[in-house]
Amino acid sequence: MGRIEKATLFSLVLLLVWGNMVSGLGAGLACPDWPLCFSSFFPELSFPIFMEHGHRVLGLVVTILFAFLARDRFKSYGKGHKWIPVTCSILLAIQILAGGLVVILQLETNITTFHFANAMIIFILVYTMCTNLSSKELDLINIFDKKNLPYLTLFFLVFFQLVLGAYVRHSNAGLACPDIPKCLGYWIPPYLSKIVSIHLLHRATGIIILLFTLALFFKGVYDNLGNSVMKNLRNLLYLVIFQVVLGVLVVVSKLAFSMTAIHLLIALIIVSVIINLLFVKSKVN
Repeated sequence: MGRIEKATLFSLVLLLVWGNMVSGLGAGLACPDWPLCFSSFFPELSFPIFMEHGHRVLGLVVTILFAFLARDRFKSYGKGHKWIPVTCSILLAIQILAGGLVVILQLETNITTFHFANAMIIFILVYTMCTNLSSKELDLINIFDKKNLPYLTLFFLVFFQLVLGAYVRHSNAGLACPDIPKCLGYWIPPYLSKIVSIHLLHRATGIIILLFTLALFFKGVYDNLGNSVMKNLRNLLYLVIFQVVLGVLVVVSKLAFSMTAIHLLIALIIVSVIINLLFVKSKVN
């Protein structure tokens, strides 16, 4: 990756993690208006305002860097792949508008969840553009090959888990089960409210992802897959195990913003490793 690719990807990851911290600190409405903050680009700063307004300013930086990246990819990609920077540009415009709606509608759960889901799609497309500089590289990749079906399944499971986690967060279901591994003192609570059910689904999906990753790893060992594939599978397994441990710490720490931020950062790395797996496995196939 070149400088523009590294700068765009790094700033985007920082933006996502920063947004997570803004939510964790309850600073999402520290600036009650949009796009300015108290009708000023340079508002009087308190820590919550610094976090919220800083998130917006960082978003502007990411947009500028992305514009350079999208321009380069539109030039270097052939007709069959120009849809990637075009689609990503449209999604970024939607993301900016959704960010305004988040403030105007005062953190409405469905809008904030959509805001995060859209951000994840942007991250996936930006990561693809940063790691594949030309159409020649993309021509070697066919992620929808039948042999990639298990990895695609894991990819969609992880994406679902990420969006579900955002919904858990923004619907205040993060501590619906304040104990772990049980929930309200039960393995299966006798009364399953909406927020308890969502919380338990998030935990169950995490366990499914862990078991699925273990299965893929041992199948890779059995099939004697190449070093590049096994390296990614090994890294993925370690990251998923670490993510499960972090999930426990998030509950134990009562949603400490530092724990939730690290939880998201590891999730982004997991997504990146799965994308790498799909790319490497496609080239091997």
